[in-house]
Amino acid sequence: MAISDTERLKAWVRAGGRCEFCGNYLLEGKLTYKGFTLGELAHIVGRDVAPGSPRGMDPLPEDKRDLADNLMLLCRGEHNEIDRRGSLDLMTVERLRAIKREREAWIRRMTGLSPQNGTAVIRLIGPVRGYEVELTKPTAAEAVIRSEERFPDFPLSLHGDGFEIDLRNVIGEEEGEPAYWEQCKRQIDRILEHRLAEALREDAVHHVSAFGFARLPLLVYFGSRLDDTFAVTIYQRHRSTEAWNWPDNPAPGTSFTTTPPQNLPQGAKEGVLVLNVSGSIQADELPERLKELPRWVINPAGKVPSVDVIDSLETLSEFTNSLRSMLSSLEAQHKHIQTLHVLAAAPVSAAVALGRVHDAHVHPKMAIYDRTDGRYTVALEIS
Repeated sequence: MAISDTERLKAWVRAGGRCEFCGNYLLEGKLTYKGFTLGELAHIVGRDVAPGSPRGMDPLPEDKRDLADNLMLLCRGEHNEIDRRGSLDLMTVERLRAIKREREAWIRRMTGLSPQNGTAVIRLIGPVRGYEVELTKPTAAEAVIRSEERFPDFPLSLHGDGFEIDLRNVIGEEEGEPAYWEQCKRQIDRILEHRLAEALREDAVHHVSAFGFARLPLLVYFGSRLDDTFAVTIYQRHRSTEAWNWPDNPAPGTSFTTTPPQNLPQGAKEGVLVLNVSGSIQADELPERLKELPRWVINPAGKVPSVDVIDSLETLSEFTNSLRSMLSSLEAQHKHIQTLHVLAAAPVSAAVALGRVHDAHVHPKMAIYDRTDGRYTVALEIS
């Protein structure tokens, strides 16, 4: 019994014309780029009920073995490999069905997204005390699709990698010397003030999905360069799941409280903002010069600061609103303050949000501190 044209078409469409293992596009040659049908339909449960038929002794009825539900679109070599005797103990019916189910569900989600719901993906990748995390193009794409059902776009690069700011080769990260921060700022500006600005002028970007992993002062600076002329969704890697996507069914959002200074000296020109989100910064940890300055402290309401406090977009929005309210109050009631010293124990999303919320035209200059060898020192200023 041959596979019918209807079932063959179903299998090809469900797989999106790509190999369900490696993702190769199977309707075009790699050498000539001419149109060819290069894929093969592989049976999960072999066509014949016989020991020599790969996985053929499975109880699946014979009349269902040539249906699309039992077929996978594969490259020729992979089709050959999964049916070899030495692979059968690994390439079981259950495993192949799981791969097919996950791949085809992903294809269906992707093809259901409207181009009008696209988002330009920007990745800031740097080490933190010599440690790096995975932040690949597929990782970012999956997070965007799962979290927002947007179509992830990686524009303006030869290989389609999008806006990637790679700080991994900048020397001096662990020491945190001034030259390190300046060089990283130039790298960020090079991408955002030139390539992103060009895309905005061409009306090619309306929404941005921002991913980052780097030292906190750089995350704040990164956020400050994502202005309010376009919408932005900020992502972070979650310690609890080790995934970048925001959860589908998050717990109710956490709110934040702002504790203002008890006594604000008349005409004070400097203030301190402490963000206790992923951890707590105690008063005795502040540099001596800052201890006497008026101090605002933002904490999660009713919770102990921890790495997973910001576990949803709702909680991130609550944190952002607290920042906006605090800065608005500062601008309205304390215009004499010209510099705000910021010390933060905060996750990626909170640091980027801080940079975005700050408006250089109305808010005080921010001096962002970094902690190295147990001491807080100014890493960079944002004005």
